Amino acid sequence: MASAKRLISKFTEVKPLPAVAIRVTQLANSESTTIQDFEEIIKLDPVLVMRLLRLVNSPFFGLTSKVESISKAVVFVGLQQLRNLVAVEAARDFFSEANGQSEFPRKNLWVNSATVAVLAQLISRRIFGKKGDDVFLAAILHDIGLVVEDQVVPDEFHSSCSDYVSGEKPLLFVAEDEKIGTNHTKIGELMASDWKLPEDVIQAIRFHHDHDTSYPVPSVISILQLAEFMTCKLKYGVVFDKIDPLPSYLQQHLKAKMAEYKVLLKSLPEEMKKAEELFKGA
Repeated sequence: MASAKRLISKFTEVKPLPAVAIRVTQLANSESTTIQDFEEIIKLDPVLVMRLLRLVNSPFFGLTSKVESISKAVVFVGLQQLRNLVAVEAARDFFSEANGQSEFPRKNLWVNSATVAVLAQLISRRIFGKKGDDVFLAAILHDIGLVVEDQVVPDEFHSSCSDYVSGEKPLLFVAEDEKIGTNHTKIGELMASDWKLPEDVIQAIRFHHDHDTSYPVPSVISILQLAEFMTCKLKYGVVFDKIDPLPSYLQQHLKAKMAEYKVLLKSLPEEMKKAEELFKGA
């Protein structure tokens, strides 16, 4: 049986954790960081610079004037947003198939994660009046552990998926624990910790399938659970043709705010179109 740490070690032999992204996260979490600090790190990767500038100038941000430097990008969209863009770039590489041959639909998982991220940020902003930067980041990476399992222990992982889809096991992580010895939430937690992500992001990745605990509404965990549930209901990037139920306290929240959520969901296709440049091509 495998441990989460051992699986990550094998995975990162093929796909190392991104040094620039880790450093950017550290800078974003420091109150003493300057724009110059951020620019010095980003410019070490010219391809990343070009990609970030293209993203900042995409319809997703809706800027009225063209941004041509990282320093201006920080001013226009903020350090936390650029941190998230760097994370998107790193995750894009993780979700790509190393050998091009996998039974598991990683492209669908990427679409699913992207939709959860956009929807989670919409919920944060429109329902709770929060910026939603951390929940966006948690959503992008919440299922990264599935990719690790698919890459490192494909046979055991695919068997776990079959047990879940067939109904033999009620939840995927239960099947993973039995067949693999760990599960994607534990793997994701360790990867997020190695990446030095904020603690609320780490905890959301670890507990996004925890239906036995009532988390504060709003919290990164509860918003992530709401966004994942709605994304699956709407069938964006279908990975498993199953929908795990919401915890009862979030069901009550959803009923109380149903009118607001209906308005929000009507805008999702337009928001996803704006974010197309952000997520294409995993």
